[in-house]
Amino acid sequence: MSLKAVAPFVVALLLGSAPAVLAGPCTQDIVSTQEALDRLIADLAANGPTAPESEDATLSHEPTPGGLAQTEAELGEGVAPEQAQAELDKARAADEREDSDACHQALAKARDAIGLE
Repeated sequence: MSLKAVAPFVVALLLGSAPAVLAGPCTQDIVSTQEALDRLIADLAANGPTAPESEDATLSHEPTPGGLAQTEAELGEGVAPEQAQAELDKARAADEREDSDACHQALAKARDAIGLE
């Protein structure tokens, strides 16, 4: 097989391995925690309490994150998912800086907020 025939496969292989090279010190932990948070949010949405539609909603106004958080708090869903997401955002920033300690601290807070060990 000639070098010209093999070159596209080599390039594809190198590009395919690039994300692993670019991963930070706790990228995989961030991914697994985000997946757990997403499952929790989906479960809350599917099984949690409901509220009557607001007047703004009947006028096709999009809800604001603050409005959603207020409604969820009023329904007793708490703020744990929001706290976890904020900590995951901090973890991602630390991961990009390759600050393993800050990343793992933020991850621990995120996991604690949603009841993971």
